[in-house]
Amino acid sequence: MFKRVIWVSVGAVAGSAGTMWTQRKLKSQLAKARPAALVDRARSGVDGVRETVTAAIDEGRSVVRSSEREMRHDLDQRIAPRSTASRRVAADTPSNVRSIR
Repeated sequence: MFKRVIWVSVGAVAGSAGTMWTQRKLKSQLAKARPAALVDRARSGVDGVRETVTAAIDEGRSVVRSSEREMRHDLDQRIAPRSTASRRVAADTPSNVRSIR
């Protein structure tokens, strides 16, 4: 008989603990599903996407600027020797001599 009392008590405690746990979970899920909470979650998600896109655009712009600087530098290196050589040839040529074309 004493065993039955113990098992009934254990069952009652387990049942009430399970009920309390279920109520807490249910209340927290309902709080997440309220319109204000949904708006907050959506807003934070949009803000995160906006920050990611903004960072990607900024990084892309900086990469484009640096590659453009490199290309302009390479172009200046290619053009600079030719322009000084053509100036040297023009300086060596007398002004009264016509070039043959």
